[in-house]
Amino acid sequence: MAGRVVSQILIRAPFIMKRYFRLSLVMAALLMVLGTWVGVMNSQEKKEPPALAGDFGKELPRVPARTASESQATMEMVDGFRVEVVAQEPAVVDPVAVDFDAWGRMYVIQLPGYNAYGKEGATTGGSIVLLEDTNGDGKYEKSTLYADDFKYPTALACWDGGLFVGDSPDLLYLKDDDGDGKADQRKVVFTGFGGDKAGEAYLNSIRWGMDNRFHLSTSLSGGDVKAVGKDPTSVRGRGMIFDPRDLRGFELTSGGGQHGMSMDDWGRKFVCSNSVPAQTLMYDDRYVARNPQLKAAAAAVNIAPGGKYTKLFRISPPEPWRVLRTRLRKEGKFRGSDEGGKPFGFFTGATGITIYRGDAWPTSYRGNLLVGDVANNLVYRATLKKDGLGLVAERADQKAEFLASRDIWFRPVQFANAPDGNLYMLDMCREMIEGVAFLPPEFFKYLDAVSGNDRGRIYRIVSTKAKGTPRVGPKLGDLGSRELVPLLQHPNGWHRDVAARLLYQRQDRSVVGALEKMVAKASTPQGRATALHVLQGLSSLGEEVALGALADSSANVRVQALRVAEKMAAESATIRDRVVQMTADPDAEVRYQLAFSLGAIATRGSVAAIAKLAVENQGDSWMQMAILSSLGQGADQAFDLLAANAAYRATGAGRSMLVALAGQIGANGRNSEIAVVLNTLEPLRDSDKGLSEALVKALVEKQKGAKRERILAAAGGQAATILRQVVKEARVIAADSKAETTKRVDAIRSLRLGAFKDQKILFGELLQLSQPQPVQAATLEVVGGYQDAGVASLVLDVWKGLSPQLRNRAAETVLSRPEWVGRFLDSVEAGQVARSDIDPSRIQLLKQHPEKKIAERVEKIFSGTRLSTRNEVVQRYQPALKLAGDVARGKLVFKKNCSACHRLENVGNAIGADLEGIRQRGLAAVMLNILDPNREVKPRYLTYIVETTEGRILTGMIAAETANSITIRRVDGTTVTVLRVEIEALRSTGLSFMPEGLEKMIDAGAMADLLSYLDSIQ
Repeated sequence: MAGRVVSQILIRAPFIMKRYFRLSLVMAALLMVLGTWVGVMNSQEKKEPPALAGDFGKELPRVPARTASESQATMEMVDGFRVEVVAQEPAVVDPVAVDFDAWGRMYVIQLPGYNAYGKEGATTGGSIVLLEDTNGDGKYEKSTLYADDFKYPTALACWDGGLFVGDSPDLLYLKDDDGDGKADQRKVVFTGFGGDKAGEAYLNSIRWGMDNRFHLSTSLSGGDVKAVGKDPTSVRGRGMIFDPRDLRGFELTSGGGQHGMSMDDWGRKFVCSNSVPAQTLMYDDRYVARNPQLKAAAAAVNIAPGGKYTKLFRISPPEPWRVLRTRLRKEGKFRGSDEGGKPFGFFTGATGITIYRGDAWPTSYRGNLLVGDVANNLVYRATLKKDGLGLVAERADQKAEFLASRDIWFRPVQFANAPDGNLYMLDMCREMIEGVAFLPPEFFKYLDAVSGNDRGRIYRIVSTKAKGTPRVGPKLGDLGSRELVPLLQHPNGWHRDVAARLLYQRQDRSVVGALEKMVAKASTPQGRATALHVLQGLSSLGEEVALGALADSSANVRVQALRVAEKMAAESATIRDRVVQMTADPDAEVRYQLAFSLGAIATRGSVAAIAKLAVENQGDSWMQMAILSSLGQGADQAFDLLAANAAYRATGAGRSMLVALAGQIGANGRNSEIAVVLNTLEPLRDSDKGLSEALVKALVEKQKGAKRERILAAAGGQAATILRQVVKEARVIAADSKAETTKRVDAIRSLRLGAFKDQKILFGELLQLSQPQPVQAATLEVVGGYQDAGVASLVLDVWKGLSPQLRNRAAETVLSRPEWVGRFLDSVEAGQVARSDIDPSRIQLLKQHPEKKIAERVEKIFSGTRLSTRNEVVQRYQPALKLAGDVARGKLVFKKNCSACHRLENVGNAIGADLEGIRQRGLAAVMLNILDPNREVKPRYLTYIVETTEGRILTGMIAAETANSITIRRVDGTTVTVLRVEIEALRSTGLSFMPEGLEKMIDAGAMADLLSYLDSIQ
C-alpha cells in the first residue's frame, strides 16, 4: 500500500553515501511497489516545477470498474479451480481483514481510508460490517454495520461473542450485548502500537494459536505497547502473544513482516512484506531471552528461492499512465528511458500470506502457501519442502500463476481459511494501488487516489471437483462442549481452531475424559495435538496423558508434547526423566524442539542431555543456537562434558560450541563457571594450542580491568600465559606488511586482548596512509573498544592522512566516548580537524548528546554551520529535471557516491535499499526526496543513541533486533550488535537516518546524470 513516509525513505536511501547517514540500511525496498505521496504534496505546498505542456486527458482514460461478476470473468486459474463471488458492494467495501465467528458469520474490516491522504476531503478511517448467509446458498447477502468511527482498523479476531480489533494505537475489544448485530461495548485492551500516515505499517493478522493464545504481527512500526495501567514495552521488530482470558499483560515473541501472518497446522509462522513474498520464523525468541548473553540470528528467514525477483506471470494490461509516460519519453518530451510500459513482473506488493488448512480442495494442496501481489493483480502459490530444519517455498504453478486477473482493479490483499473448507479472498478493488508519486505529477490531476473506495469483493476459491453449493458448516457456537471435542480432529483447520477456542473460553472440565481419549486415539495427529493443548488450557493435563503424547507416532505431536511438558516439568520428575531421554528421537525437528525445551527443565540430567544433543547434532547453526538458549544456567557443566570429549573437540562444530560457551561464561563472570574453563586449559596447551587460545580470548573478551586480571591470574596464571602468547604472535602478524591482509586483520582484532599502552605505537603505525584500508579500518574498530584517554589523541594525530571514508569511521570512534569528544572538539577549534570534515547532520546529532555540556559546546563551536533551507535547495535544483543527463556519467556518480552500500549492475554493496525499479516514482519526486529527507520520518528509520554500560555512545539506525540484542548501523557502514544487558539507555533522536546536504556533493549537472542513470535501470 502506498506511502508518503515509506517512499521518502526508499527514494532517498541510495544517494546518501558520503555523509553521516550515507551507509543506511534502509529496508524500504520491502515497500517499493507502494510509492510516495510526499513529493507531490510537498511540492504543491511550495512551488512546483513547470508542468509538462499538454492536455493528457484523452491519453489517460479512466479505466472503468467492472462488476464483481465481470471481474470474476477476467480471472484465469490453474486447472481444477474456479472463483465464486461471496460478497460484493454495497454489502462490503474495501475489505482488508476478516474473521468468522462460531456461527459462521463473517466480520470484515472496511478501509476506505486507504490512500485518503491523496485526495482532499476523502473518507478516512474505517468500519466493521457483519456479513451473514441467511439462506445457506454460500453467499453473504445480509450486511450490518457492526461498528464504525475507527482511526485505521487493520486486524480483527473473534472471541467470546465479540471482537478484538487492531486500530492503532489501540487493540480494542468490542461486543454486541443485545444481539442486534451492532457493537455495544468498546474498550481499550492494549495501547501504544505504532503506525504511519501512509497506512502501510500497522498491527495485523490476529491469529488463534494451538497454544490457546492469540498471536499478532506488530508490522514495521512496532510501538511502545502497554496494558491498561501498566508500563510500556517496546514491540519493535517483535510479535505479540496474549491470553484473551487474562488481559493484564502480553508476551513478546519472534516477529517480522509487514502485512500478513499465517500459521500452519503446527503453529509454525509465516510472514511477508511488499518485496519479500515468504519468510518463516525459525524460533520463538522467548527461548532466546532466557540466555541474555546469546546473540541469535534473526528468526525471520526468507524461504522463496527467487525472493523479490521471483518471476511473476502477470496478465493484466499496463496502466494508461505508464503507456503515456513511455510515449512521451520516446518523443523526448519527458525524461527517462523507454520502458515499454511493461509491468514489474516481480514481487512489489506481496501481502496476505496464508497457509491453506482447509479440506475442500484436493489433499495435495493442504499446507500450500499462497500470497497475493496487489500491484500485479495475481495470487502466487508455493509448496513447502523441508530444507534441514528450515523450509523452502517452491513455485507450485509453472508458466502461470495460481490465479491471475486481467482486471487492474483486482487487489487481493488478504485470505482466510473458511468454515466451508475453501479459501476466501479479499479484493480491495481499487483503480490505483500505487502512491500518487509513482506517477508524474502532471498526470495526477486526471486520476483519483481513492477511486474504488466504494467497492469491494470477497471471493471463494473452489475446487471444480466440488459439486453443488458449498456445504453449510455446523453452527459451532450452538454445540455443547461434548459435541465440540470430536471436531478437534476435523480435517478442516477452521473447525479445529474454533472448537479449541470455544473449549478454552468455556473452561468446561466435564470434557476432560473425552479429551484424554482424543489425545490417545484421535485418527489424525492434528486432532491428538489439539486435544493435548486444550487439556492444558483447561489446567487438566495429566502426567500419563503427557507421557503418551511424548511417545506419539507422529513427530509433530511429539514436538507439541515437548512444549506442553515444559510447564509440567517443574512438578513432575517422571516428565523430566522422559524428556531428557528423547535425545535419540529419529526426527530432527523433535530434537530441535528438545534443545529448546531442555532449558525449562531444572535438573542435572537436562544438561547432560543438552551436551549429548550437541555431540550428536553437529553442523546445524540453528541447533547450536537452540542448545545455547538452554544454557543460561549450566553452561559450565555443559562445557565440562563437551571439553572432555576429544573427538568432539576435534570437529569444527565442537570447537565453535566450546568457544561460544567460554564466551558466555566469561561474560557472566561467575567464578565457579570460569574455573571450569580454566581447568581445561592445561591439558589443551600442548594437544590443541589453537583451541586453548580461542577459549582464553572468548573467556576474557567481555571483561575489563580488574575482572579480567582476576581471570588471567586464576588457576596458576595459565590463561595469562596463553593470552600473552596470543598477543605476542598477533603483534608480529599485524605488523608484517607482507602477510595476507585478511590474516593481518584477524591479528589486529586479537590485539584488543592486550593493554592499549603496550600497543599504542603499533596502532599508530597501522593507521598510516601506507597501510591497506582494511588494516586501518580494523585498527579503528579495535582501538574504539578501549577506554584509554590516549585513543582520541592517537586517532586525531593521523586524522589528516585518513581517506574521507575512514574519517567517518574515525569520527565514530572518537565520538563514542564522552571523554574523547572533548579532545575532538579541541581539535576542531585548533584547526586540526576542519569544520567541513564533519557532516552537518552529524553535528546535529552531537547537539543532542546525552551530556549537556558537550551539547552546549557543540552548539557554540558549530553555530555558523547551517544547511540551506530545504525549500531553497529544492528550488535551486529544479533545472536538473530539464537537463539532458548522461547515463554513463550518472553511473560514475553512483559509483562514487552511492555504491558503498547500494548495488546496481554488479557495482557496489547490497547493504541499503534495492534500487531496481526506482524510476517508477517519477524523477521530480525522486529528486525532491533526495534533497529533503527530513520532512517526515517513519519510526523504523529514526536515528537512535545507545549508551552502553561501559560508557560507549553509539549512534545510528536500528538495523535488526531480537529478544537479546540490538544491531546499530553506523555512519561508516559498520554494524555493531549490542546485547540488551549491555545497554544503559536507548533513545531516539527524532531525526531520520537519512541526511540532508547532498547538494554539497552533487551539483545540478551531476544530479541530472544520476537521475538519468537510475532511470535507465530495467
